[in-house]
Amino acid sequence: MSAWIVSDDHLDLLLTAALAWKITPPGEADKTGRMLWRQNLASVAYRYPHDRDGNRPGPINFRERHVDTYRFRPYPGQVDPEVVAAAADSLACQSCEHPGWSTSTACRWTTRLREQATARVAAYLKEHGPVDPQRQTRGEQGWYVVVDQDGREHIRCGDGWSVPDRGVFTRAVELRTLAAAKP
Repeated sequence: MSAWIVSDDHLDLLLTAALAWKITPPGEADKTGRMLWRQNLASVAYRYPHDRDGNRPGPINFRERHVDTYRFRPYPGQVDPEVVAAAADSLACQSCEHPGWSTSTACRWTTRLREQATARVAAYLKEHGPVDPQRQTRGEQGWYVVVDQDGREHIRCGDGWSVPDRGVFTRAVELRTLAAAKP
């Protein structure tokens, strides 16, 4: 399995949801982001032991010291639990390669966030409607349909693993069918 270092934008998205849903206390976002990024870096370093600082898969120009200088920047827009669930799954997948992951605080935190996001999806869809990828502008690839092994369709943002951009919550609302029907 492959792994890469997630971007600080990815962490910002997760922490925006964690603060909104009171999983992370106010004032703890920077510390929590650093903890998550440390586990992610440990996973990638374990998976690719011959890679060195600056040459690990992940954001261009990422250096290990960036983990200790992470500063939370909130995402604009209403928190979308479908986006958060996919982003939390991705962080878990990128961070699980080392032996300490399953017993780490980061694993417990990510699992809790994923559970909270999943529990909120049905109510969010009822209120706002599903994302319709067909409503994207021509050539835009921000949202797409994935069919799982059981034949069920799921809507995913980005490539399903990466956070596409800092406007993902705002664009999701614009692409939702009920949001489009409201005057």
